[in-house]
Amino acid sequence: MVDKNKVVIITGASSGIGAATAKRLARDGMKLTLAARREDRLKEVAAEVESLGGEALIVVADIRHNEDIQKIIQVTLDRWGRIDVLLNNAGMGNDKSLSDTSIEKLRAEIHLNLISVIEFSQAVIPVMLKQKSGHIINVASIAGLIGLPGSTIYCATKFGVNGFSDSLHRELLGTGIRVSAFCPGFTPSEISPDLKAHAEGKSNAPHVPGLMPVTYVANQIARLIYHPRLRVIVPRSWTFLVWLANAFPWLADNLIKYFRPQ
Repeated sequence: MVDKNKVVIITGASSGIGAATAKRLARDGMKLTLAARREDRLKEVAAEVESLGGEALIVVADIRHNEDIQKIIQVTLDRWGRIDVLLNNAGMGNDKSLSDTSIEKLRAEIHLNLISVIEFSQAVIPVMLKQKSGHIINVASIAGLIGLPGSTIYCATKFGVNGFSDSLHRELLGTGIRVSAFCPGFTPSEISPDLKAHAEGKSNAPHVPGLMPVTYVANQIARLIYHPRLRVIVPRSWTFLVWLANAFPWLADNLIKYFRPQ
């Protein structure tokens, strides 16, 4: 029988995949710690969570600061006494060539997308080891499996998240802690100008191949919580593209232009 009475920490919970997942899990009555930097947006998401039957605790935090990570964990334990799932979702994109990316932007993106994922996982592991159970879900990307031009730093961080998840999974075998890498394709969110245009419903938003409704992505994360796996690629049809890019890099070089926003 599936246990729906879980305590879940969601980073980047104020918009996009994080907010949609919070609302999806609320329908199952889960207890959610919602962490992000924008208090007003967090309050809006929390209100929807409560109206849907979940419980919400908001924490205004910047997870690039380790002390904020510790705060999120502590207030969650103070409220509910355990942590069943950590959804490492917070992230940022760039959509500029490497030569046009400032060193400040480069370092900020690496810190949020990769270092913070590692640090949050490291911080929550002692709690889960004590419980002898837990699930760390790291939101990576198909861009963490196929390199995309114009997204070099983003891809580097998401490749790192996939590698980190693989390694941590094997490191924690037998402890009762599961580790998953969740790799979605294009989803309406605020991570890039093109995807933000879709999230805001703008009529002039560029065509984005394979764009998925954020509610569909949230449903897939819920499914992953109930049925843990090491890696999930959505849409599943793009699993073939990942295989193709790795088996025939020269072919990917010629086809990749058809799988970018236009």
